Amino acid sequence: MVIASETGRSAVKAVEVFKGTKVKIVVVTHYPATTWGPKGEIPIGLKHEKYANNLRKLLDNGVKIIQGTRPFVPPSRSIGWIYPTPEGIIDKTLELFGAGTKIAIEVAVIATDAGEIDEGEEIISCAGTFKGLDTALLVKTAYSMNFFKEFEVREIIAKPSCRVKKFPEHTYKNWKGDLDKYYE
Repeated sequence: MVIASETGRSAVKAVEVFKGTKVKIVVVTHYPATTWGPKGEIPIGLKHEKYANNLRKLLDNGVKIIQGTRPFVPPSRSIGWIYPTPEGIIDKTLELFGAGTKIAIEVAVIATDAGEIDEGEEIISCAGTFKGLDTALLVKTAYSMNFFKEFEVREIIAKPSCRVKKFPEHTYKNWKGDLDKYYE
């Protein structure tokens, strides 16, 4: 199972749910940065000092942590998406299915590129829309260089019925998350 987790909160919950089973958990996290929230910035990236306890819990439970490069986010994003690139087109196309779906696909590829998941392995990949998990996909993995040839979404286990179309995500009327716990 691959889980996208910026703070470790979702990943720690997954470890608790699957404790005592044979489920191997791989967490893909963001590089240390900040994101926006209604009460100000929220630090993200599991390796941020604020999340040291979550990181320790995960490592103590044998979870592999990957902080990798997002394969579908082109450098042109840093200049405002002025010039479309193949990676940028993939990124925006996957977003049509919702942010959680896009990230669940992306973290499965990141984990495969990092060598924690074998290419062709069937896994469950979980991600979410902004904070928390709301999407789970059964996928057949592939390296990023083989994405179009080998990667498959075999089943959509869970996904929100409405995708977020407005940023910041927490201001969109259909987003149902609770950000207060991220300020504790």
